[in-house]
This record gives sequence, C-alpha cells and structure tokens, in this order.
Amino acid sequence: MRGASVRYVLSVLSVLSLCGAAELNFSADADRTTVGLGEQFQLTVTVEGTNIGGAPRPQVPAMDDFDQLGSTSSQSTNISFVNGRMTQQNSISFIYFLSPKRVGSLTVPPFKLSFKGTTYETQPIAITVTKESQAPPPSRQQRQPQSPFGFPGLPGRSQPRSSGRANVLLTASADRTSVYQGEQVTVTFVLYSQAQIGDLGIKDMPGFTGSWTEQLFDAKQLDWRTATRDGQRYNAATLKQVALFPTQSGQVRVDKMTVSGQVVVDDGWFGSAQPFEVSSDPITIDVKALPEAGRPADFSGGVGDFKATATLSADSSVGGEPLTFTITVAGTGNIGLIGEPQVAPTSGVKVLSPETKQTTRTSGGRVGGERTFNYPLIPTADGKFVVPEIEMGFFDPKTGSYYTQTTPRFEFVATGASGRTQLTETETGVKTLGTDIVHIKPDFAKASPFAAGQSPLANLGWFFYPAGIAVLGIGLLMGRHRRRLEQDRGYARRSRSSRLVKKGLAEATSLLAQGREQEFYAALNRAVVRYVGDRFNLETSGMTGDQIQAELSHLSIDPDTISNLLGLIASCDSARFSPGMATCSPKETLDKARMVLERL
Repeated sequence: MRGASVRYVLSVLSVLSLCGAAELNFSADADRTTVGLGEQFQLTVTVEGTNIGGAPRPQVPAMDDFDQLGSTSSQSTNISFVNGRMTQQNSISFIYFLSPKRVGSLTVPPFKLSFKGTTYETQPIAITVTKESQAPPPSRQQRQPQSPFGFPGLPGRSQPRSSGRANVLLTASADRTSVYQGEQVTVTFVLYSQAQIGDLGIKDMPGFTGSWTEQLFDAKQLDWRTATRDGQRYNAATLKQVALFPTQSGQVRVDKMTVSGQVVVDDGWFGSAQPFEVSSDPITIDVKALPEAGRPADFSGGVGDFKATATLSADSSVGGEPLTFTITVAGTGNIGLIGEPQVAPTSGVKVLSPETKQTTRTSGGRVGGERTFNYPLIPTADGKFVVPEIEMGFFDPKTGSYYTQTTPRFEFVATGASGRTQLTETETGVKTLGTDIVHIKPDFAKASPFAAGQSPLANLGWFFYPAGIAVLGIGLLMGRHRRRLEQDRGYARRSRSSRLVKKGLAEATSLLAQGREQEFYAALNRAVVRYVGDRFNLETSGMTGDQIQAELSHLSIDPDTISNLLGLIASCDSARFSPGMATCSPKETLDKARMVLERL
C-alpha cells in the first residue's frame, strides 16, 4: 500500500513538472524491487512531454546481471487547444522484461536519451535478489505483461458496450486445407469477445513447421468490428494473418496461438475485471506432392504465376572485363523458393555463381515479387560469344500442370581477353580470325639508341624502360588476378565481397531514410549474411544460426565476433517479424552491423 502511495506521489510530481518549464520527463520504474533468482520483473522506461513525437528510443545500458527476456512499447497522445494554439502531450513507455542471474544486491544501470541537444538520464534502480521466490499471489487486477497492442486505451476503434458476458474466443482459419507443395495457404487468427478487453498480450505464438512464411498482417492496434458466430453476436478483431508455402508433401500443422488478458464485465452497479486465457485450435493442411508426369528438367521450384526475363549488361568486353547476365523472375507465388536457373557452359567464357536478390510484395492477400539472379561472365578468349536461351519450368496449381518460360539468346564480342589467337567458329558460338603469330626478332645492333651515329637525345628513350617494366609487372599481376577469378571460386567471392556489402549497406541506409523499416532490416540481414558467405566461401543461404556458428568456429573466428554476428542477425529477424520486441533502434542496428563487418 505504501509503495502504491509513493508511486502515486511520484506520478503527481511528474505531471506537475510537465506543466512547468520542463520540456521532457524521462524516468524508469520497476514493478518490484525484490525478486527471486530467475524470476521475471518488469522495467518501464517512460518518456513524457509536450510535442515530443520525434523523440528517439532510449539507449539501453549493458545489463550483465540480468537476462533480457523481451520488450514492447506503448504510446498515448493527448491533443488540446489553449487560446487557439494546439499542444500535443505525448507519453511513450518502453517495457523490458528482465530476470536476475545471481543472488545479491544488483543495480539496473541508468538509461540515457538524447533529444534536441540535451541528454537525459534515469536514476539507477536497486534490485534485491533472493534465493526464495518472491512472486506475488495472483490477483484479478494484476497486469498481464507483453501487450503488443499498446494498452491502456487499446488504440483503434472503440469496442461496443459490454453485454455483461465474458465469452472470449480465439479462432484460426485457413483459406484452404488441401494444396500442392509450394502453393500459398493464408491463415488468419481472429479474437472474438462479448466484453471489453484490457491488458491483451500474446502468450504463445503459433508455429509453422514445414513451411516458408510471409507475414501479411500483425495487429498493432485492435480494430473491432461486429460479427456473428454460432448464432451469437461478438466484437471481432484480427490479430495476425500469415501466408504459408509448404515445403514438403504430406500433412503440415499450424500450431495454436494463445493470448491472455482481462475482460471487463457489467455485474450490477460496478464493473469487474476477470482474467482470461484462450487458444486457437491447431490446423492440419493436406499437402499434395507435385506430379512427376510432365515435370520439365529445368523445373526451378516455382509454384504460381511467374514470368522470366533476361538482360545482358553490354554487347562487348575489352581486356577480359566481366559482363553481367541477369535473369529476373516476377509474379505471384512462392517467390522465395525459386532456385537459380542453370546457365549452359560456353567455351571461352567463365560463368561465376550468381548474386541473388529478392523483393517480396503482397497484393490482395497474395504474395509475389521479383527474384533476380546476376551471373558474372568473364571472357577468357577473344571472339564472338553466344549466351543461349534459358528455360525455367514452373508449376501452376490452378491447372495442376507445368509450364515453361524461355529467355532470349544474347551475343557479345570480346577483345583483348587473352594473348592467345582468336579461335575459329565452333558450335559454342566462338569465332576466331587467325591461328598463327609470327614473332619478329629485332636487330638490337641497329635498334639500340647508343649505337654509333645516334643522336644523344635518343638516349633518353632508355630511361622510359623502367616504366615499361612496371607496366609489364602490373599487367602480369592483373593477369594472375583474372586467372584466379576464373579458377578459384572462393577467391572470386572474396574479391567481390567488399563491393557487394557496401552496395547492400547503401541499400539498407536508403530504405531507412525512407522510413521503410521492415525492408531496411531485411536488406541489412541479407547484406550481412551474404558477406559472411562470400568472405569465407560458405553457402549461407538457408543456414541456421547454429550452423553459421559451427562453420565460423571451425575457421577460428573470434567467439565474441561470432556472438555479435548472431545477435545482429537475430535482432534483424526480431525487428522484421516481431517489431515490438526490437531491442535497439534501426540506426543502432546499422552501427552494430558496420562494427561486426569491420571485425570480420
């Protein structure tokens, strides 16, 4: 009771301070300061003030004595007009769930916040950790943590008045329960209630084992609508919608989702709050294997409606300069599961492994986008070359049959690619102009500038010989470099790794500047994982964190660097698929990525 009174007084003082000259109030509070070892407590960092909508996230200090179990945030805004002037009062709460690692007197360090040239800092909080459990007994009024919907207030459309019944349901439905392998299934989770809901939080997220997934919708606020179910009237709100693309035949299971919170019901003169917890039923989807009959040899794994196109960066190459052959697949379907097409080998041209890029979009609840494969082509001989047509096979689930897309053929001319003579016309499309070279031996007695009768000015020519030797040396080094690019795939990947990661970071930075945070995290994750693959010649696509850790440990990479790398990848995934659980701002994540890449 005393703690509640103190907290009330502090709240009043905070409000009074906001009414004064202070522009911003920055504070931290723990829901309890005595906890048992391994128990969870809640730390709330609050930013309050007038017109502070652009305030950044707090800087999270190093908390070595605590495990960080997750985080969320909520925001409320109050707009008022005084003497015709609008003021906007903001309150932003950042909630962290912590658990102590050891017994004793621990301290939660101060959080810092920089805003408009001023640095704010919270007071440290002392936490007493005991061996015995200190968990308070459950109460009907006790708050439930981990609300991703910003309660109190539950932003969004207000709920219709409670009917006095506390019936709450959570359903999961699939738009189809029988599909082909790789065909999209849309699963929707909807909450139904006949009472007002508070403190709503997701306790268990559903699992989608055996499927590639794309998030279609995650509720950040509850938009209620009126619905009828089993003959009864409910308030309904969609919590989550996801697109699944089964990667195996047989039965694929969608696990249950569980949410918890409180319902407020009318029971006479006063309303009462009652805790609840509901789960959706699991869903089983029957997945048919793709038919063997009619399957083209160049089937790429694409299931849906796709079109393949191709381009060549130039129609000529000088001195062995690489060209880029680009194949783009665009359309609707399992775009992320399309494998790289096979480019037929051509005599006199080295074809390197492609760089793959992907852009995913959703329209009308259907997933699609573009997947691009960039193949470096390095000429190793002079002549005219042909890049043949590329065929890619796809499966159309609507008709239950395969179809093929064919790209056009391209031609280019290479000169100065090697010291060898040009080749005669061959079946691979290489044309040669000659076969023999006649070496002419100079008469050094006549050619020497020091020979009798030569002008003294002619002797200056001998001083240019060292420069010629230097140019020759550079040419030899470049030739050696080009041969290694052709023969050593690992060397080729390392050589291009710095250029590609700079390009990837530039793309991520551009997306962040445009405010497209989810695309920023996807691009940053893609750039970092691709750099690790190129730098150490690893096939990182599809690798789990444990597999990446094992590979890098085998290469004797510093364990701290590996840990920072895996933490970065996990942060990007968390920010993409669970935005409320992000532990640092996008800019901090970008800075961390640069630090990790430098250490690698």
